Amino acid sequence: MNLPVIDIPVQLPFEVPVMVHPVFVHFAIAIPVIVFLLEIANIKARNRAVSVTSLFLMTLGVLVYAGAFFSGKADGSHAWSMLSPEAQEELKFHKLLGTYLVYAMGALFLLKILAMLVKRPWARDMFIAFLLVFIGVMYKQGKDGGELVYEYGVNVAPVMHAQPGGETESEATETTGESAPAVEAHEEQNAPAVHESAEPQTHEATEAAEPAAEATHEEASGEAAETTETGEATHENATENATEEATESGDESAESAHETGEGSSGTEGENATHAETPAH
Repeated sequence: MNLPVIDIPVQLPFEVPVMVHPVFVHFAIAIPVIVFLLEIANIKARNRAVSVTSLFLMTLGVLVYAGAFFSGKADGSHAWSMLSPEAQEELKFHKLLGTYLVYAMGALFLLKILAMLVKRPWARDMFIAFLLVFIGVMYKQGKDGGELVYEYGVNVAPVMHAQPGGETESEATETTGESAPAVEAHEEQNAPAVHESAEPQTHEATEAAEPAAEATHEEASGEAAETTETGEATHENATENATEEATESGDESAESAHETGEGSSGTEGENATHAETPAH
């Protein structure tokens, strides 16, 4: 729906607080419905007191719709930077339609006064017909406002903080009690302190690690020494075994040679004896 862009060229002399809009919109929905029911009931009753009550409610409705517009404008400005492009388009149309409803409520108020002055059935019927159309558009506006809250999370604190924009500067000020520059300055002042406190901790950790490293080195050296001693002992044992085996082998060879020599001498003696015997 494309509507000509209009606005209410009024600047309030005070700042409207945030999150007041929901208070106004409930009355903005209820008042026109109550007026419509009163006017329908007064068609046959023709009671002036009912007509005056309807006029009073219409006057109250003009004030309520003005409050809903300015409070909605404040809430929309507060949430604008944290909304997605799609949500921003929805919010822009919501504001535009709300502006039309404010002007329409003023027109209905004037039409109600005219109907009471004319005192003709057609004037009253015309007021009721326009009021019924107004209620239909009003419910469309209420539905769009509900979608902004429940689908896009407008001014819902957890959703706003989850948006890419994060929390606004005013929210950061309320949370920390300091403005954004003050927070940055505070962080810069704390940064050296954090660095200085980190240095002693690092030095202490280094000193604590040095004894452990020395103990590990000593254990490794002891194991290496034990391994060397074991190797030397093994080498000595192998050398002794080899020497003993060589000695035993030499002794056996000598004995064999000695036995062989004795055998040879006996044989030569016998041969010599046999040789001398024929000579006799």
